[in-house]
Amino acid sequence: MDADEAMSRETNEVEFMGLGATAIDLEEPSSNTKGKRQGSTSSGTHPHKRKMGEKEGIAASLDKMTNSFNRMVEKMDGKVDDEDIQEVLCEAALIPDLNRQQWAKAIKWLADDPKQLAIVKALPIHQKTDYVLTHLGE
Repeated sequence: MDADEAMSRETNEVEFMGLGATAIDLEEPSSNTKGKRQGSTSSGTHPHKRKMGEKEGIAASLDKMTNSFNRMVEKMDGKVDDEDIQEVLCEAALIPDLNRQQWAKAIKWLADDPKQLAIVKALPIHQKTDYVLTHLGE
C-alpha cells in the first residue's frame, strides 16, 4: 500500500463518539467494523445486526434531542399557538362559579403552568372550583 492509498483509507474511516474504538470503512459497504469494541454488551450477535441497531439508536436519540431543542426554543420565544389558547379557555369555561376576576386569574395560571392545566382537566367538575381558588389564594 503506497502513501496515497493509506491517506485515502484513513480519510474514509470514521470513528464515532460513544462507540468506543470502532472504525467503519466507508468505501467498503460490506466491511465489518474494525478495532476493539470497548464496553460491548453484545455476546455473539451478528456485527451487521448490531451496526444497524446502533444506527437506529443514534437516529432515535438525535430525533429526541431535536424535538427537545425545538420545544425549548418555542418556550424561550414565548410563542403560544392557538391550540394551547383554546385548550385553556375551554377548560376555564368548565370551572363553575368563578367571577370575572377569578376567571381571568385562572386563565393566566393555567396558561402559565401546563402541569396545573393537566391536573384541572383531570378533576371532576365539582372539584375544579375549589382546587383553582385554593391555588389562586382566594
